[in-house]
Parts: sequence; structure tokens; C-alpha cells
Amino acid sequence: MLQLIPLAYYAQEKSGVFAIDEQLKVNSDFDLKLLKLEKAQDGKLVIKNDSSLDKEEYKLDVTPDLISIKASSETGAYYALQTLRQIGKFELGSKEIPCCIINDKARFSWRGVQLDESRHFFGKEYVKKMLDMMFMLKLNVFHWHLTDDQGWRIEIRRYPALTQTGSVRRGTVVGDHRTSSEYTDEPYGGYYTQDEIREVVAYAAERGIMVIPEIEMPGHAVAALAAYPWLGCTGGPYEVMRTWGVSEDVLCIGKESTLGFLKDVLTEVLELFPSEYIHIGGDESPRKRWKSCPFCQE
Repeated sequence: MLQLIPLAYYAQEKSGVFAIDEQLKVNSDFDLKLLKLEKAQDGKLVIKNDSSLDKEEYKLDVTPDLISIKASSETGAYYALQTLRQIGKFELGSKEIPCCIINDKARFSWRGVQLDESRHFFGKEYVKKMLDMMFMLKLNVFHWHLTDDQGWRIEIRRYPALTQTGSVRRGTVVGDHRTSSEYTDEPYGGYYTQDEIREVVAYAAERGIMVIPEIEMPGHAVAALAAYPWLGCTGGPYEVMRTWGVSEDVLCIGKESTLGFLKDVLTEVLELFPSEYIHIGGDESPRKRWKSCPFCQE
């Protein structure tokens, strides 16, 4: 039985296997830079462009003598290759692919994974490994949570204090934040430079993955307030949060300077991310400060 994650909408296993040897070559209509095989017209792995198929759809036919793939895009071709990787069990040392016919396309166009790096910073090499796993499982949207109360993780050149100050908290709660009064006494921080952001976005794009950044506003913005206290209703002082939960300190919506700040930030974010979407949060924004702020009330 063919074991596939996710399940294909049509899969039929046949008798026989395709034996892989070191001379396997590819004859492809697509460039497929990630595929490390020699290209040749007589290659036994044949990948053809079929414009009648949907963007990420593919058709795979494995016989004892030939592997045939049809797709309308590089993404579809890559997904077919990931299917070969699964059914061939290459990581387990197998050198055979069971003969089969598989037709597949996504049932849902948005197949996302979120990584919250405001609370816990992982770094670009970890993110790349995560993107590789998403690619293997045909997931196509990476939701990258980069700012919150506990840390600002993206370089904004107009506002350097966002990373100089806002990316570091002086400690972290130990245990359940609702009941614990214990904190570590070691600073915790980290952020991505704009060059690193571009590197990750390009890495994802090669794998057909759209990266959507999350830049929280008007709540969950204490890290930004700690860097620039004038963004808040009270003027601070503020501290990057050491615990989780929801803070009453949010961005002041009554000042033109706050709107100017957000426009500046989003302008730089837009230059880094080609996605059609940016997640701006908007949830869990207590109005207590606004009710007593003369700017907000006006």
C-alpha cells in the first residue's frame, strides 16, 4: 500500500518496481535547480510541462523502465518528486520505487504553518529546516510571527531601537505565567537582519512557499513601546515583557506620529516580503489606555 502524506486524491499501486541506479538522469521541461541529477534527453526520469493541469497539480506514472511526471509548474513537478521521495523511502536506504499511477492536487490552496519567534527565537538555519519539512509535505504558506510583547525580531532601518532595545528581554518567566513568580535572570534576544529575511524568503520561494510576516498592532506591541515610549498613551517607561499574556499597554491610536511609525515600518516590511498578505494581528488589544488618553479620546 502506498503511504503518502498528504493522501493523494488518486493513487493506484501496480506490480513491479523501478530500480534506481547511480546513472539516473532527468529529461525535464523545467529548470528544477533543487534537483541534483544530470540532465539528458534519454533520461529515465521524464518531466513534461502540461498546461492543462492546475498550478500545483501533477500526474505521476512509474513503470519498471520509466518515471513520467506531468505538471504545469515547477511547484507541481517538485511535489511529484516529493511523492517519489516518500514512496521510494530513500531515507531508509531503499533503491526501488513501486510502480504506480498517482494524480494529485491540493484540496485546499492555503496550507500553512506558523512559527512564533517573538517568544522563542530560533534563527535562520532552523527556519530553513522547517521550510524543507514543509516542502516535503507540500505545505505552501509560512506564517512568520516576528513581533509581539516579548520581542521584536525584524530589522527596521528607520527605527534601529526596535532591535537594539526591543529584541531583548531581561529574563523569561519560568513555568505557568498565570501562577509563577519565578524568572530567569539571563537576557533573551535575537533578531533577523533584512539581508537574512531576504535569504529566508528566497529559500522559501524556491520551494513554492509564500512567507507571510506577522507585525502586531495595535496590541501585543510592548517590545516596540520599550524601544520608542512615545508610541504609547502614557509615555512609559515600558519594558519588553518577560511573561506571556495580554498587556494593557498598546499603541496610542490618537497620535499622527503612531500612524507615521506604522507606515514607515510596513513600508520596509513590504520591500522584504513579496506576499500578497501581511498579518497585522488586531486581536487582544485592551482599550483601557485609550479611554484615559486625551489624544485617543479626541
